[in-house]
Amino acid sequence: MPPIPDATAPAQSDAAAAALPNDLQAHVCSLLPIGDAVLTVSRLNKAMAAAVAPRRANAREVVADVEIWHDELTRCQFLSIPLWALQEAWPQLGERQRTHAAARAALHGDLAAVRWALLRLPQADAAASVCEAAAASGQLEALQCALALGCPWDKQICRAAADWGRLAVLQWARAQQPPCPWDERTCEAAAKRGHLAVLQWAHAQQPPCPWDRRTCEAAAWHGHLAVLQWARAQQPPCPWDEGTCLGAAFGGHLAVLQWARAQQPPRPWDEESCMYAAMGGHLAVLQWARAQDPPCPWDEHTTAWSGEDTIEWLRAQAALEGVAL
Repeated sequence: MPPIPDATAPAQSDAAAAALPNDLQAHVCSLLPIGDAVLTVSRLNKAMAAAVAPRRANAREVVADVEIWHDELTRCQFLSIPLWALQEAWPQLGERQRTHAAARAALHGDLAAVRWALLRLPQADAAASVCEAAAASGQLEALQCALALGCPWDKQICRAAADWGRLAVLQWARAQQPPCPWDERTCEAAAKRGHLAVLQWAHAQQPPCPWDRRTCEAAAWHGHLAVLQWARAQQPPCPWDEGTCLGAAFGGHLAVLQWARAQQPPRPWDEESCMYAAMGGHLAVLQWARAQDPPCPWDEHTTAWSGEDTIEWLRAQAALEGVAL
């Protein structure tokens, strides 16, 4: 627990707080991690509670937005929870909430909280989340702590490290005996985030980390042309298929699409490429695709999924070409 003033002596606590000007108290609060500011400072005294109130209100709004729009790891990254607060809340938490709290502690590298939580959780339930969070955030000591407490190796550890560009964690995991398992998802994750150094290292190992068409597709979907070019330049090249052009079209990555189509032979595309460009509202991509010779195929699904940014051009172009969509 944080130091809480004796309820019988509020005057002494307020007097101590009054020794510092209010603006200095507020400045001190602003420098603390948000978890401590929200959960700890407000308990110290009335002056501190008042100083931290705006930040606490803002944290509630941000947390609400993060819960809606972001994945679990990103939500954990936003707010660390002090060990005393975790211990206090533990009896009221369900199993899923407890596992989530342990993962949050691992993501922030809070070794004391990781140890305390894992010793109170069923290993199978907590292991994957805790190890994945530690690997994703580059918290090698937290990962080592979880493994020492019995959490098993899992290929999600390598995937998470690659996804977040944590090359040192990936290298350590693969250097163990036995090495942490990995699969095609590791290369896909590195390509998706544009972590070329991670992808290059993984592919240079003996044997190389396996990859498949999803590596090129992930690079194209997220606009990482350099990653795609490097992957295709290897011998043998990383496999690809229509999903590469589809991903580039959906993401609005015209340069990626143009490069893929300029290869010999050109990377195949089909009606879904136009449909996904229209769905994403990428008029420039759609116009370029239809201006090629021969043009990228399209069908009625292109207009069915089109938004306001593309529907007028689509109708005019269909009329010009004398086709019905």
